[in-house]
Amino acid sequence: MLSRFFVEDEFRSGTVSFSGPEFHHMIRVTRHQVGDTVRLFDGTGREADAELTFVTRHSATLDVSRIETIPEDAGPRLTIAVPLPKASRAGWLIEKAVELGVTRIIPLKTSRSVVDPRLSKLDTLRQSIIAASKQCGRSRLMLISPVVDWSDFLKKECNGKTIVVAHPGGAPFTTSLVLESLSEVATDAKTQKARSNPEMIAVVGPEGGFTIEEITQAVSMGARLVNLGPRLLRVETAGTMMASVFLSAQLQD
Repeated sequence: MLSRFFVEDEFRSGTVSFSGPEFHHMIRVTRHQVGDTVRLFDGTGREADAELTFVTRHSATLDVSRIETIPEDAGPRLTIAVPLPKASRAGWLIEKAVELGVTRIIPLKTSRSVVDPRLSKLDTLRQSIIAASKQCGRSRLMLISPVVDWSDFLKKECNGKTIVVAHPGGAPFTTSLVLESLSEVATDAKTQKARSNPEMIAVVGPEGGFTIEEITQAVSMGARLVNLGPRLLRVETAGTMMASVFLSAQLQD
């Protein structure tokens, strides 16, 4: 498999110049040389093979062949809404979400949230998305939304989508539950858009859990409570588990 490198701007067939972090990765880390062929992608589904033709101290020139547009994955999509954990744990969650095919991450701000990520933190996480996409062969970058308050999140997202909230006492979060929930959305005459590509939003609470008021608010707006087993999971573990169950359901469908 060819080494993959991310192109920030739109690229075309012909000659393209590389510099910055991707140049460093290509030349200093993976030590590609003139004559090598690599794979370029822009995160929107556009990819192309490219031959390395010239290298200087700070940039490289590549000859880009025919650009392909990789089709989007068919079927249901998963969004994970979660109060981001601290430091490297957030990066780990992002990495695994990319590998497991999550479409979008929504950082939540709840009553018991510990971390309120600034724009610089979200920019760092976006670099983690790019790195993970390069590694796993993903053509489209997972999206990461701006931080949103719990109430605003419910008002915006509880509309034609399946919302499942991890909380003790809910129904077991299994592949059967995923398939059943998505089937209900797909056949709902009021959600015409969702019928061809239904979306599930899996919600994980902060380390201290949701408050009773937050859970009551979610249920009143149509969210479904699910439990993730007998043990108390860290935020990043819970999010990864829900993504794994969702992927398993897709493989069974």
